[in-house]
Amino acid sequence: MQTATQQQQNSTITLGRTLLMGSAAGVISAIAANLLAWVIMSINDYEFVMLNGFSITLSAFFANLIGAVIFRFLRKRSSRAVIYYAILSLLMAVLMSLNTSANPMEPNIETVANPLHYAVAILSLVLIPFLMNRK
Repeated sequence: MQTATQQQQNSTITLGRTLLMGSAAGVISAIAANLLAWVIMSINDYEFVMLNGFSITLSAFFANLIGAVIFRFLRKRSSRAVIYYAILSLLMAVLMSLNTSANPMEPNIETVANPLHYAVAILSLVLIPFLMNRK
């Protein structure tokens, strides 16, 4: 059950603000994911054609943009949106990691891609609720 204040806050979140906050989280997440990928690839001396700065940036950015829209929907429907969003984010990271391990595009790609899935998910579940709940 939502309080009157929560209902008022939920009704003030516009689609434009949602996309702006999702974009901000996406940019931060993309930068962090690219840095993490660079560190892991440097340490292990890996180089991948399919996993590069452009693909990492697009994936992290759009994951957060879509995540913001999902969080907005959950926030309008429930007072426990953060919990549901956290479960959904981590579940998606697990499923993506399982898929990458079961169907690797290149040898050893899961060594880099799987930590990136979790890093983007954790950043998303921290940044999106924080940014969306700010006034």
